[in-house]
Amino acid sequence: MSKLGAGTKDFIIIRVCAVLILIYSIYLAAFFISTEGINYKVWSSFFQNPINKILTSAFFLSFAIHTWRGTWAVATDYLTPKFFGHFSKYVYLTFRLFVAAVIALVLTWSFFIIW
Repeated sequence: MSKLGAGTKDFIIIRVCAVLILIYSIYLAAFFISTEGINYKVWSSFFQNPINKILTSAFFLSFAIHTWRGTWAVATDYLTPKFFGHFSKYVYLTFRLFVAAVIALVLTWSFFIIW
């Protein structure tokens, strides 16, 4: 059995995803800094490398997990009956459905482009 509570697990998952996003951002920034004259051909060849495809896919998966967990934390804190009364469950559901749709769109779009 795990001794970590659900909140601690969420915290760790969000932070690990944030670190992965940071590492990829630094990697991409290093590419931009080290490459002179970025054009379509350079950019396209960069993403033809399978390692870059995998790293970019990992970035978008981390983004999705980070966003899903993070917005859940925000929604459970602020979309409450205290703020919205008896409409809070509808506001919460609408917000979560909107976030899920945006995440699904971004993941689908990114994987089609990358692969």
